This record gives sequence, structure tokens and C-alpha cells, in this order.
Amino acid sequence: MHNAITIGIIGAGRAGGALAAAFAAAGYRVVALSSRASDGARALAQRIGATAVDAPVHVARAASLVFLATPDAAITPVCRAIAEMDGWRAGQYAVHCSGALGREALVDAAEAGVLTGGFHPLQTLAGPETAARLRGSYVAIDADPPLAAVLRALARAIGAIPFDLDARHRALYHAAAVMVANYTVALYACGMQLLEHLGLPDEVQARALLPLLRGAVESLERAAPAEALTGPIARGDDVTVERHIAALEAQAPQLLPIYRELGRVALSLARTIPEHRKQALTALLDDC
Repeated sequence: MHNAITIGIIGAGRAGGALAAAFAAAGYRVVALSSRASDGARALAQRIGATAVDAPVHVARAASLVFLATPDAAITPVCRAIAEMDGWRAGQYAVHCSGALGREALVDAAEAGVLTGGFHPLQTLAGPETAARLRGSYVAIDADPPLAAVLRALARAIGAIPFDLDARHRALYHAAAVMVANYTVALYACGMQLLEHLGLPDEVQARALLPLLRGAVESLERAAPAEALTGPIARGDDVTVERHIAALEAQAPQLLPIYRELGRVALSLARTIPEHRKQALTALLDDC
């Protein structure tokens, strides 16, 4: 049990709920939760021995380390509202879970003498039942001592891997996360759109590409992208790519720019194909 720290979580929903469950399982004292979805917060609080409260300020008053796991747009307003009610106290810790925002989002807490920071898991979370996803995930830490050490210890305690994030590079960091997580989902939806033209059952359209996606992820766990790349571009197969483009032009022209742009990225990774094949593929992928 980590007796020196009491944790409160404002926004005990998708990310906040997963963090609350993970911290409690690791032996930390999660003492207070608040959430717009109050029923879920009450159920989680009962499960982990915390108290569900009806306002963020009560979380701030109850805990020594407060996580603001609200949507990004709410972080500064919630932090300011707590400050206006004298909910912050000097020496306390306030931490947000945003990948996009820096510590400036918590300026109202800092002005009250609170040490502020960021704790952003590089993982998709969907509530307490997904807390296990945090094990083995990386967590970006943005904080000064002594809070930085506290947050690194928290990350390790839940089985995550902490790393320090330079605030100057936060936008690029978050763009990388969005491209890999959010845009992979969008790309999967594009694949499903193409399968709709085949007249397959809905279940097949929705799930047939999932094992393929898992296989690609497993390849990336073992090798760099250039070595993990497979398919016609990796083989220098311009004939197949030409057929793809013709089919897309005829049946899904709205997806052709995406195919071409990602094809150019794949071609930049394909370093062993003959030069004449590379030139042929470049011409096919040229959006003109």
C-alpha cells in the first residue's frame, strides 16, 4: 500500500475509470471519484473502496494527487472552477491526462501552489474493464521534480513504461498517437467500405480484416516498418497496384487519394525492389 499518496480522479470515464481501477489494483489509495456519468462512478467507487462525489472540487479537497481525466476542452475550466472555490492547496499535485495539452492547462492550480504535470497513456482506454491494457503500454510524463518521480513510480506500479516528454514537442507527439490509433481505425473503416462491394455478409465485412490487422501489429512488434512491410508495393508488383487503382476508380473513387498517399509512404519503405519497378510504381501512385 502506498500510504503517502491519496488519489482523486475527476472524469472517471474511459481513461479515468481505467486509471482508477489500475491504481487501486496496484495498491494505491484512490479516495474520490467524480464523473458526469455518476452511476458508473458510484459503481467503480464501490468496487475500489473510493467515494463518488458530485463535484470536482470535492475530489480536489479529498486527495493529495488529483487526476483531471476530463475531455481536453474541460480541463482548464474545471481546474479554474476548483481554484475559484479554494479547492487547491499548496504542495498538492494536479495532473491531466491529455496528450495534446501542456501544463499551461493547469495554470490556475499552479497559481495556488500546486505542482502540475501530465500523465498520458499511449493506449486506447474504455473504462475500468480496459485497465489491463495499461500493462506494457508507454506513458508520457511531463512534470518537474518531485512530481515527475511520483508519476514514473505510478506508471511502473500499473505495469506501464514511463518516458519523459519535452513539452516543446507535444503537438508532434500527439499527432503520432492520433495517426497510429485514430487513423488506423479510420483506415479499417475504409477497408470495410471496399468489402461492401463484394456482397459479403455483414459479419464478414466487419471482422474479416481484423486478423490481418493483428498480424501487421505482430510483425511490427518484431521488426521495423521497412522489414514488416508486405504486399504488392514491398514486392515491386506494379501490375497488381495498377489493378487496384482501376478498381478504386470504378467503384470507390473517394478512397483513391488515400490509397495513393499511403502507397507513396509504403514505397519509401520498400528499399530492395529494382529501380525500374520503383519508377513504375511512382508513376502509378502519382495523383494527377
